[in-house]
Amino acid sequence: MERRDRGFTLIEVIVALTVLAMSILLITRAFLILIQVTSQGGNTTVASALAVRVLEEVRSRPESQSSSAGWTAQFDAIAAQPLTNFGAPYGNYAFQVLVNQVDLSPSSAHPSWLTEYNHPNAMKWVTVQVKFRGQTLAQVSSAVVRDMYRRPSP
Repeated sequence: MERRDRGFTLIEVIVALTVLAMSILLITRAFLILIQVTSQGGNTTVASALAVRVLEEVRSRPESQSSSAGWTAQFDAIAAQPLTNFGAPYGNYAFQVLVNQVDLSPSSAHPSWLTEYNHPNAMKWVTVQVKFRGQTLAQVSSAVVRDMYRRPSP
């Protein structure tokens, strides 16, 4: 029998196993990255939905106030809240609400529906930030106008 007909040499087997091991490691790493990206995307989706939910709750609370002072006080109370954790099953998520006053002076610079019904300085810019384990994943903002849903008739 000739030497080449007897099978593989030890060096050939070691090289083949090394190439196989490296390939398996690279494929495993690719799957781990894929799982991590998918998980991050899911966390961002949940954070976005939670941010919108909180924003809608914030928008509805002051609307029940009958006076401008009550409306402003309600927003001040909302803005004073610290970073707040969501309840189960979203315990790793927390939110914070930021509220800024929007000055509507002079009234000529704004749409008439804001100024003709006596809405001086009655607009707030609300931003909700949702964090997952300390990292901000979602942020939504909206303008809130006093009596937006109950405009008095002219």
